[in-house]
This record gives sequence, structure tokens and C-alpha cells, in this order.
Amino acid sequence: MSNRDRILDLALILMNEEGAEAANTTRIASALGISPGNLYYHFRNREEIVRVLFDALEVEFRAVLVEDVGPPIPPARFAAFYLRSFDLAWRYRFFFGGLLGLLRRDEELAARYRALQDWALTELERIAGQLVRDGSMSRPRGREGLRSVALNTWLIWMNWIRFLQISGKDVIQPSDMAAGASQLFDVLAPYLDPAFEKSARRALARNLPR
Repeated sequence: MSNRDRILDLALILMNEEGAEAANTTRIASALGISPGNLYYHFRNREEIVRVLFDALEVEFRAVLVEDVGPPIPPARFAAFYLRSFDLAWRYRFFFGGLLGLLRRDEELAARYRALQDWALTELERIAGQLVRDGSMSRPRGREGLRSVALNTWLIWMNWIRFLQISGKDVIQPSDMAAGASQLFDVLAPYLDPAFEKSARRALARNLPR
């Protein structure tokens, strides 16, 4: 493994464990047993490391929304989509937990995040619309009903880590993220066809991390 990849792998571990603020370049270099100069050869600062980690997060997230939820959407795939998305949030939990601070420190990252958010809301609205066309979900009321469902989905997913932190969770486990997926099902339940919801919840329960 190259030094660059070693830096990224350890940076992700340290940021997840200690937060992006604590896991600065000096801390990362020390933990790797390399000189700061060696680290700066690959990355000019912590913000550049975070941007590269965000690259990986974005690629995976886009794949989840495009590849995992192709039409038609059966209950098991619908459940797997939410489980995979919350697993992704857990693996990059430093980003979700420290989102506001990270975006305030880096205008380039903030612009890229906003672009991803705009795209994600459109995709989530598409997924909701597909469920309606499949007969698995009733159309929400109002002209912006599908957009509202998409926005609620995004808000729960993006803020679940911070909710756990504010609630006093010092160490976040995959099982804590599974509770977020269940929470999303509760929000969507009034719109879902009862048989579809029952099958999806069974699939969710079978695959929840313990």
C-alpha cells in the first residue's frame, strides 16, 4: 500500500474516532510514524485529505441511489437501500458529525456538498415517484408532496449521526445506524402500501446489524 493510501486509511479511522478537528495532519503523521513533510508531500493540509475522503463517500452514495433502487423497486431492495445508505453514513461518520464545521472551513467542499445535496434530493424524489408508479406507495398530498418525502428522507439520513451525538452517544455502533433506517420507515409508513411495508420491514429486520 502506498503512503498516500496509508494516510487516507488512517485519517478516516482517526477522524471517525476522534473527530476531524482533533485528527489534524500532525496527529495523522505521528500515528503513521512518518514525518509531517512526508504527509505534506501527498496532502497540503487536512482540508485536502477531507476532500479526498468526501470523493469516496460521494462515489459510494451516488451508486447507492442509482444502482440499488432501479425500477421496479421490490420490498427487499427498498430495505437494502436504506441499510446500505446508513452503513455508508457510519463508515464516514466524522463527516456527518462535523458537517457544519467542515463546510465552514472549506468553501470548495461546501460547494461540492451542496451540489451533491441538490442531486440527491432529485434522486430521492425520483425513487418516491417510482414507488407511487409501482403501486407500493400512495402519492403524498400537495403539489410538492414527493419533494417533501425526499427532503424528510434526506434530513433524517444527514442528521442521524448528530442526533446520536447530541443524545450522548460517545461511541456510535452500526446498530445505532440501523435505528435510523427504522426511523425512516416510520416516517414513510403512512404512505406505503401495507403489504409492501410489511415485506420491507421483514427484510429490514433480517439484515439489521446486532
